Amino acid sequence: MIERLLINNIGGIKQASLKFTDGLNVITGESGAGKSSVVRALELLTGGRGGVKFIRAGETRGTVEAQFTDALISREINQTGRSRAKIRGVAAGLNECAKLVSSLIKIQSQFEQLELLDGDKQLAMLDSCLPEEIRDGIFEEFREIYDKAKTSTNELRAVKKRRAEIERQYSNAREIFELMKVAQPEPGLEIKLENSLADISHRIARRERAKESFDTLTGGLSEKGLIESAESCFEELYEFMNGEDADEVRKSFESLYAVIKSLSGSFDDEESDADTRDKIETRLGALRRLKRLCNIPDENELLNYCGEIYSNLEWLEKSYGDLEILSAQSLDEKKRANALAMEIRKARHNAATRLEDRVNEILNELAMTGIKFKINFVGLQKLKRDGADGVEFMLSDGSREGRVGKTASGGELSRLLLALQLSLPEEWLPPTIVFDEVEAGLGGRAAVLSGMQLKKLSRKCQVILVTHEASIAALGDSHILIQRTEGETFMKNIEGDERVKELARMLSGSPDMTEALEHAKKLMRGEELG
Repeated sequence: MIERLLINNIGGIKQASLKFTDGLNVITGESGAGKSSVVRALELLTGGRGGVKFIRAGETRGTVEAQFTDALISREINQTGRSRAKIRGVAAGLNECAKLVSSLIKIQSQFEQLELLDGDKQLAMLDSCLPEEIRDGIFEEFREIYDKAKTSTNELRAVKKRRAEIERQYSNAREIFELMKVAQPEPGLEIKLENSLADISHRIARRERAKESFDTLTGGLSEKGLIESAESCFEELYEFMNGEDADEVRKSFESLYAVIKSLSGSFDDEESDADTRDKIETRLGALRRLKRLCNIPDENELLNYCGEIYSNLEWLEKSYGDLEILSAQSLDEKKRANALAMEIRKARHNAATRLEDRVNEILNELAMTGIKFKINFVGLQKLKRDGADGVEFMLSDGSREGRVGKTASGGELSRLLLALQLSLPEEWLPPTIVFDEVEAGLGGRAAVLSGMQLKKLSRKCQVILVTHEASIAALGDSHILIQRTEGETFMKNIEGDERVKELARMLSGSPDMTEALEHAKKLMRGEELG
């Protein structure tokens, strides 16, 4: 709880030191005296924006310091709009400070019953009423399996997305791979192949010319060649030569003929060279086609790109198995999460019935007879981390029913919020709740009954109440009076006669009217309540 509050130069307050006790602490004073400045000061501690408008006129900075049971927290704002926060005297981030203070104190006003209007807060209120085995058992199991299912679904979506991207990006990958097998790219390959093709083509051309000459000499397979014609001519010449010359010429001719005939084996590589040329041309054509298809002229870049394709397509092939595993895993987790969500839904319906009964009982005590509180369930299209349900807080008066934000007046919202706070488990309540004129819109018996319920609430947690209602102020365990004199705001704890006079002022506008003083004393004794 909050024990002490120091305020310097905030709103209309130059300097104030307030002490709070357990139970119900009431803050009263005339309109414009500065009561709301106390609430604004507390809002600054909870992370509210510290604009220049909060600093007292004529001052350059304002500070708020609160002593809680286990923590001293302060915040300073200056004219530049900058803020500084401290926890136990040590500088801290504003968010860190706000988070800590928000766990210690909750501020509510007639304009800020947000919990009654926000679906997530309404669901959280209901869930606080669930049995412990649901909240600490099934709910935790559900959230664990929900997180796993969400992770699996995201992974599955990512795999499918990457598969689609690869299939789209490398739609011609099959042709590229076929060309890679043929081309077998390597750095400088195109020049090497071009040179090799030129060499083999030159060798084949030379062989063809030599073969033509050989066939001319030998006559080929069927025709009569030059050598055979020469042999016939020499036979005619031998007759005119003497024996020794003829023998010498015959031997030379036969030797030449044998040498020429022996050349026939030199043309056996013709088919091999042609095959080699075809292979080079095929590989070169594949390489050039590959470069055009990938739009990459450099072999090094081409190798990297093809390696990238290979890596992606290798992953694509492997992902078939991953896809099946993830799909089965995601489906199983979703089924389990749905089953748990149905268990939670059943428990929520039971808890809603109990909460409705408790709230409606208190609403009757708050003079809201004929008005019924109800919780409507809204099935969600898909699971969320809170389950499969949304809820709507409803009010009905027998003739019409609607959501609280649309059908309830400010006073009804105030009383409904109070009834909920009294009906919810104590762990839902913060150590301190601040009400800023929460009774606005109420009067007479309704205000008195609300005060009595606030008194009940103060037995569960510390309550700080800014109020204009004397019947409520009389219930306070401590009473702080705020007065404004000559432009200055002063605050003090009052009791005894001072408190009676303040109650009289609240009742009649004058602290000295005899009838009002008597009424105030009765309120103090509890004679006018109930």
